[in-house]
Amino acid sequence: MIINNNTIEYKEKLEIQYNQRMDTLLTELPSYCREYEVFVRDRNSLKTRMEYVFDIYNFFKYLVKKLPEVKTVSDVTPKVLENLNVSDFDNYLSWLSDYKFDDKDDNEKAKTNSPASKKRKIMSIKSLYSFLSSKGYIYANPSLEVTIPKIAKKPKEAIAILTTDQCDKLLKVIDADITKAKNKISQTSTVKQTPKDLMRPHLGIRDKAIVLLILDTGLRVSELCAINCGNISFNPGYIDVIRQGDGDVIRTSDRVYPSLRVMDILKHYMYDARDNIGANEDNFDALFLSSIHRRITPRSVELMVKKYGSEALGSDVHVDPRVLRATACDKMETVK
Repeated sequence: MIINNNTIEYKEKLEIQYNQRMDTLLTELPSYCREYEVFVRDRNSLKTRMEYVFDIYNFFKYLVKKLPEVKTVSDVTPKVLENLNVSDFDNYLSWLSDYKFDDKDDNEKAKTNSPASKKRKIMSIKSLYSFLSSKGYIYANPSLEVTIPKIAKKPKEAIAILTTDQCDKLLKVIDADITKAKNKISQTSTVKQTPKDLMRPHLGIRDKAIVLLILDTGLRVSELCAINCGNISFNPGYIDVIRQGDGDVIRTSDRVYPSLRVMDILKHYMYDARDNIGANEDNFDALFLSSIHRRITPRSVELMVKKYGSEALGSDVHVDPRVLRATACDKMETVK
């Protein structure tokens, strides 16, 4: 297939969304926060910068709630920040455990933060203080005295490797789900057939294609979700993917060569099932589609794999995309 030059790549779309969200926050925040974002631009990835800005915005909203002289987030001047003390930061960390911005709003759900989330939020604030100090906006830096929450290291769990028999059972469950969906359609009068019922067999083909592709190539879920139709060639059989490196800035283009079995089901999916699922205008070139006609998300893939894994192997055997990927990598090592 020929790659459409008008296609906006998946990762580029994410970057646009990140920038739009960050710009929205920066329009409300004081002007020095935009200077800060520019300052850290060469040091951090876009996603990290967005998280920093969001954390700062969250902290400023807390100050609006706690300080009488601060009416809006734009009122948080460098002087306000300079006058804070260690107790203010400790109180903020405590507040993050269970908080609402509007205590009178019954519709607002209470939010919580894990120790890891608290650590990230305080590191974002310390980063802003470091910038303000280096640029002469403040002379005293109270954030230097803040105790960073300690995170207990979790022991690394070995990722399970599925046996050939377990892989077969997993695929048989998906096949059974497809057959069940087809039977339901054949046994239901045309008048009573719902769009959801008609789509189910095609989603099953999609699910089988996804599972087989990961088991065959060891692709990460993010890499799989980002594939466009234009990235696939059936003659010869290959898929161009964007590899995610150790950091979210490091990306490389790569070409993988799935087996004939995988290419066959991908062809079946692309030229039949995918057309029946249908893509909306914004996702016309996305390979794997959701039931709402958008590019499938990594989270949806995770839930799908866990569902089939539980049905095929029971709740005692944990199956997720990482397990499928580890199984694929183990097979590749064995072949070597």
